[in-house]
Amino acid sequence: MHLNIGLADFSQGMLLSAIVIYALAMLGYAGDFAFGRRPAATAAAGASAAAPAAAELIGASVAGARPAAGPAPGGPPPAAQPAANAIRGGTGAWVRVAFTLTCVGLFAHVTGIVSRGIAEHRVPWGNMYEFIMAISCMAVLVLVVVAGRYRAHYIGLFVLIPVVFALGLAVTVVYTPAGALVPALQSYWIAIHVTAMIIASGLYIVGAVVTVMYLVADRSLRRTAAGLPSATSGIVARLPKPDVLDRLSYRTILGAFPVWTFGVMAGAIWADQAWGRYWGWDPKETWSFITWVVYAGFLHARATAGWRGRRAAYIQLVGFGCLMFNLIGINLWVSGLHSYAGLN
Repeated sequence: MHLNIGLADFSQGMLLSAIVIYALAMLGYAGDFAFGRRPAATAAAGASAAAPAAAELIGASVAGARPAAGPAPGGPPPAAQPAANAIRGGTGAWVRVAFTLTCVGLFAHVTGIVSRGIAEHRVPWGNMYEFIMAISCMAVLVLVVVAGRYRAHYIGLFVLIPVVFALGLAVTVVYTPAGALVPALQSYWIAIHVTAMIIASGLYIVGAVVTVMYLVADRSLRRTAAGLPSATSGIVARLPKPDVLDRLSYRTILGAFPVWTFGVMAGAIWADQAWGRYWGWDPKETWSFITWVVYAGFLHARATAGWRGRRAAYIQLVGFGCLMFNLIGINLWVSGLHSYAGLN
């Protein structure tokens, strides 16, 4: 196989460009938190009014009752109150610049992935470096879709932080020169099985980020209700209500889980063709299944036990921890049939 070195170098340059552009987009999103105009719904619920409102919500939760449907004394009429189920946020000048930079960075990111694939004459996810490139690209794509569809730009900063960190590690620590696939990966199933895992992993990353945002917002609300100071109150004031973040995270996991399920099944079929058995309890197979079980438990708890909020959030983060160990720990520290990190 002839390797196009020029295209491989171009791919790395585009990835470096994407990192710089994403970093600038992060500054834009951070600028919106620091200097942007607060959304009308948030401004109406200032710090002075947050404590009694939060106390009412917490008290109603403990008592198993719902808050009264009528308007608060002295508050706006129901028609002027924001919808409780709204996911949408504001789009000021800072956000518009940041979102534009995010889209430009995504274009550079995709160009880097495509050019590396052309240089190698194969699907460009045969090692850990390429896999990190792909799942981080998927995470940004989910960010762009969610922010564009729901105007949920408030997640931009928090999604790009792990993306920039992961890409930085990819180009400095786990970088692997372009080359041919190892024989075990030379199959059309890599375009089916690994693609499904990339899509699901990108969705899981965004879901985990939003879940952490939910936990921070919920904790800040509870501390405010108890009359205690909160170090994150300034950031939380620009976020939607915690239950909105909880729902957004749940929807993301709902989209990721069936894709992950398909990826595990496709991997079993590929294993039968490559090694003569569908399942051999290889470390990567085992942790893929453990990840599936934890996320299945999360969805089952939400659907049947009626779990909401913090308990379900902790289960989801355990599942994300299993996912990260499967991606990083297994590739770097555990030997097995799936040891394709490319760092040897």
